[in-house]
Amino acid sequence: MVDTSKGKDWFKGIFDEHYEFVRNYLYYLSGDISVSEDIVQDVFMKVWEVRDTIQEATVKPLLFKIARNLYFNTHKRRMLDLRFVNNMLVGKEHESPEYLMELKEFDSKLQKSISNLPEHCRTIFLMSRIDEMKYHEIAESLKISVKAVEKQISKALKLLRQNIEYKV
Repeated sequence: MVDTSKGKDWFKGIFDEHYEFVRNYLYYLSGDISVSEDIVQDVFMKVWEVRDTIQEATVKPLLFKIARNLYFNTHKRRMLDLRFVNNMLVGKEHESPEYLMELKEFDSKLQKSISNLPEHCRTIFLMSRIDEMKYHEIAESLKISVKAVEKQISKALKLLRQNIEYKV
């Protein structure tokens, strides 16, 4: 007999609450929004299949674990080509062409530097900066300590500073 407490309404609540975070996490791993959209659907299909065995307290970490496993099972270590900083250029028409060119060059250097970060470090950095997740939320999602998140953020910032300063 199916547990009705984990039916459509339960699943819809989980989906609505976590879909965007899981999709963004997959986007950070893959660098391709269509790939992340495909995989996130598979993640929630797996959750639906095992819904009766899921404990409420472990839903979020489970979602991220399933997402990570599905990504690595289907897309082994693809290179990132992030485009999120390009949004900064929108609405800057009043700036001088020189400024816009410098901004675009900086954007390119930043994207390349971010994509060159070690995978775990890059993922944590983007979860913090793009999703604006708090350190404890990242730690909970990835099942690591808050101290490990702090260390990875610090490492990311250090590497980004070094890469951008040397390339300027």
